[in-house]
Amino acid sequence: MQLRLASFVYNQRIISPHLSDAGHLHATSLIENQRMRLLSGLNELLFPPRCLGCGSLNEGLCHQCLLDWKISYLQTRVSAISVFSSILYTKTASNILLAAKENGIRNADDLLVEAMHHSLVCAIATCDIPPILIPIPSAPSAIRRRGRNFLLDIADRAGALEDLPIHNLLRHNRKVQDQSLLDARARFENLSGALNVVSHAGRGRDVILVDDLVTTGATLSEANRVLKIAGFAVVGAITACVALPLR
Repeated sequence: MQLRLASFVYNQRIISPHLSDAGHLHATSLIENQRMRLLSGLNELLFPPRCLGCGSLNEGLCHQCLLDWKISYLQTRVSAISVFSSILYTKTASNILLAAKENGIRNADDLLVEAMHHSLVCAIATCDIPPILIPIPSAPSAIRRRGRNFLLDIADRAGALEDLPIHNLLRHNRKVQDQSLLDARARFENLSGALNVVSHAGRGRDVILVDDLVTTGATLSEANRVLKIAGFAVVGAITACVALPLR
């Protein structure tokens, strides 16, 4: 760290007022590179990389969390539609989901996109024509708190890998409780009648619903119901994670 700092200071001193504009720009660029390396070194010292699954000091996922975060072919059924998932929901999966959803950690996003893409490949293999993807909506308060529409971002990246369009046309029409705090029956009651279709763009094409996690199927069931009423043909759903057995 001292050597990097000394090098940075030294480079600051070698810029001569007699340099040409091009030479001055080049020297300034060298200093900026040194500064960025210094800041990167400080960041690594103060915030060493940790496993997203358990928090242990580790580059990427640790060995045990890699075993937990294992992409597999997992298929369930909700409201007569097939739901394709890739990751069994565990404590590791929960931590990675939270790291992406609530903290916006890019590496966690990347893991979810990879899992979601695997689920998508499995789902589109059952479709006769290319489908459109419709993500489950997040509550406006959650979008404001996170500073982004988390699921829309993940769905968009996964869909782009298969050149499939995203139609963000579901919205909440009333305030709902946090589903994670409710039991199975209360989850269905909480979401009953809570979603609206705000556009008919893409109607007539096969639809695949997108969510990050399926536990009871309450959210997917309600989305499927309102879309069918609006004339959409929901042929399946995908999630990154699934909690088995569905409750």
